[in-house]
Amino acid sequence: PKGTAFSIVLGGPAPELKTGTPLTHRADVLEVLDQLEPVGGAFRAHDALGVATLSLAEGRGSSRDLVVFTDLQRIGWQFDSTTSWANLGDAWEGLPDRAKPRLLLRSFALPEKLRNVSVTGIELSRDVVGTDREVAIRISIENTGTEVVTPGLIRVTVGENELEPKGLGQMASGESSVLEYRYQFSKTGPQVIKVVLDGNDDLSGDDIAEKAVWVKKTLPVLIVEGNAGASFFQRAGGYLSLALAPVSEKEEMFVDPRVIDAAALTREKIDNDAVIVLADVTRLPASAATRIADFVINGGGLWVVAGPKLDPSYYNSWRGGDGNVMPLNLGEMRLPENGVKAAPGTFDHPVLSLFKDEVGQDLGEAVIEGYRKSSNLVEGALAAARYSDGEIFLATRNYGNGRVIVTTTSLDARMGSLPARPSFVPFVHEMTNWLAGGQTVDLNVRASWSPALSLPGGGGLKAEYRSLENRGEGFSRIDPAIDFNWEGRAPEKGFPTDRFGVTWMGSLIPPASGEYVFEVTVDDKFQLKLDGKIVYEGKEAVQGRSSKVELLAGKPVVFSASYEEEWGGAWVTLSWERPDGIKEVIPASVFIPVSKDESRVILGDSSAKDPKGGERNVAASLGRRGKLLEVDGSAIPGEYLVGIPDAVQDLMLGEKEVPLVVEREGDESRLEFWNDDDRSLIRREINLIEVRSIKDILAALRGEGFGQEIWKILAIAALILFFLEGVLARWVSKSREAGEELKVDFEQRDEIPDSFLKSAAKTKGMKGGKA
Repeated sequence: PKGTAFSIVLGGPAPELKTGTPLTHRADVLEVLDQLEPVGGAFRAHDALGVATLSLAEGRGSSRDLVVFTDLQRIGWQFDSTTSWANLGDAWEGLPDRAKPRLLLRSFALPEKLRNVSVTGIELSRDVVGTDREVAIRISIENTGTEVVTPGLIRVTVGENELEPKGLGQMASGESSVLEYRYQFSKTGPQVIKVVLDGNDDLSGDDIAEKAVWVKKTLPVLIVEGNAGASFFQRAGGYLSLALAPVSEKEEMFVDPRVIDAAALTREKIDNDAVIVLADVTRLPASAATRIADFVINGGGLWVVAGPKLDPSYYNSWRGGDGNVMPLNLGEMRLPENGVKAAPGTFDHPVLSLFKDEVGQDLGEAVIEGYRKSSNLVEGALAAARYSDGEIFLATRNYGNGRVIVTTTSLDARMGSLPARPSFVPFVHEMTNWLAGGQTVDLNVRASWSPALSLPGGGGLKAEYRSLENRGEGFSRIDPAIDFNWEGRAPEKGFPTDRFGVTWMGSLIPPASGEYVFEVTVDDKFQLKLDGKIVYEGKEAVQGRSSKVELLAGKPVVFSASYEEEWGGAWVTLSWERPDGIKEVIPASVFIPVSKDESRVILGDSSAKDPKGGERNVAASLGRRGKLLEVDGSAIPGEYLVGIPDAVQDLMLGEKEVPLVVEREGDESRLEFWNDDDRSLIRREINLIEVRSIKDILAALRGEGFGQEIWKILAIAALILFFLEGVLARWVSKSREAGEELKVDFEQRDEIPDSFLKSAAKTKGMKGGKA
């Protein structure tokens, strides 16, 4: 209609505004519609409505509308959250001129019958996979339709290896089944498991699923022995190393344990380890405690074996960048007269599922003669197992990107017969594998705008190096910390060794609240600013100190530091004394190379191929969300082949490209539609008008009636194309089979462009019918 302007939003897992400014000419609107391509993933209604509302706010007229094309699938509409709908209602109330929009809903006829069997998931029995032993591949199949279906064979390939096909038999509506394969990987590196089901059903798009897995060569484990002076049978670290070590020299080594005395911990490099075990270690040196906390934040695993030598008051006060390191408070030792046993009925964690469900496991039969009492689980921690008297045996928590486990008894002969049980060896391996899972690069992500892989590694500061002699000569990079002694060498090849300056910029995120003192060792000049205020300024300092600075845990502070080198020696180290008394070089884990007005820094770029064979841009970035490898554009479920930028190849073990799998959500295949309560919830916040055809929409836009009173002519409308909501394309296909005429035009040309329908049908993988 004349006088109406349209903005077009493509729905899906992340909305995409397809029009920079509202369009008023029919030909322009049709051109945008004709170029739309559906994206995969569940529809996020509130995100799309939010984008549309922002577009409405730019309109100059007094009346506004939202037009939604939908299949009435409940997934993504958040009908279980009245707060989310109330927030949208507040946004609509706040539009200019208080012109609250209407919601015109054009839904498509639902199929009376649907024959559909779907691959709803692929799971592995372990988080960390090596070439040393078999792993279970579990494939979930579900009949999500309304009819009984007898699917054909299911075929599984791992890399280039095809496994033996399996059949399923007849499946009733709602019935599910899990097929299990046992497979031992023969090579390391990233690989893809692909499942293809001959569904013999109406929809082929959910008959395929992929899962990417990174097969590791080794799993380095550092065991710190706190009772090194005792005999082997009195040392928890001895039993653990024996359980993890290969049985013979000929056996392939995956877990690679090494044992050190606690006194050597301050000198030990831990950056390349996957798991650190503190085996009844009394206390930690301050520097070691900080390094271990940072190690866990960056994805490492920590196992604390709380034996009789451990100092509970020390561990209870151990804090790092993500708060208390321990998942619970440890207390005094308790020595029950007849001992206790682990209670398999209380095992409540994936790491213990093997010992709870499978016959022949004897973990619960071992007598434990002593343990530490415990209390006060921290927020997010879990009591994963208890003793027969109800006290906690094992507690876990996530800490930053890593994982922590505490066992409240020492795992040696001092505290009972647990190490002598056959289950002890698999118990130690399962614990170690789960702890190492935080370091694994997850190559599987949910559908979203710009799907991204989280990369390992800490933060840092943006560094600008410049010559003080030749204007314009310089370079930039990310420095993890300010801790340099160039010893007559240049900061980078070809750069001067003297007369240069550096500026470091970013944000500092304090790990704890309280007073900090900054310490600087420098030759020649150094200045530090926090939130624009000079905290320290000096030169040629053996150890210059700032005054006390009050900082709040987790609250970012704008960080800026500058350094100048004149002649001769060149060094600079920035340390701090924390509120807990720890003195250390300020670690990379508390820095991010962006300030308040920035979101990320680009480290490098490359390209990727999406599941349709299209080319996508890829950026490696470092920002508030950590290090990411981001694929540009909206996600299509399936396998991507992503090139790794040179700047981050070392973080990906030298791989030049890796597979990335965008997972399809299983709920998209299930039939669950709006109900009356859902409509009532929407009507509390907006005038919901359900229309039967495009003609009715046009009548509404003209201010005409079609069985109910219509408001005045609109000045602007937002046309939100939610064709990707749930399984819209399926209902479109079914409706056309049933003879319903689907049209979308702006006069009588009431048709959804054929190119879009064909593309939707191809994406969703429909069988039969016209698309």
